[in-house]
Amino acid sequence: MNTVLLAVVVVLALVLLISLLIILSRAWLTDRLLAVQLLGTLGVAILLVLAVVMQQRAFLDTALILVLLAVVVTAVFTHRQRGGKS
Repeated sequence: MNTVLLAVVVVLALVLLISLLIILSRAWLTDRLLAVQLLGTLGVAILLVLAVVMQQRAFLDTALILVLLAVVVTAVFTHRQRGGKS
């Protein structure tokens, strides 16, 4: 069971690296926004799987904080896309 979950973590980490490359290579703000959202989602997924495998509640807390940061990043990107005026 743990081997399968650790394999899932490795696959998710590979996808995370690909999304990092997308963030660095794309010039469009919307592409970067989607890549950052994917990054946040993958980070949360990795942390949740690690929480199950290692039975550490700290990973759950960190995943919750990462979700909250992803919401803030989305709001900032959207605000900048609209011209940055409130």
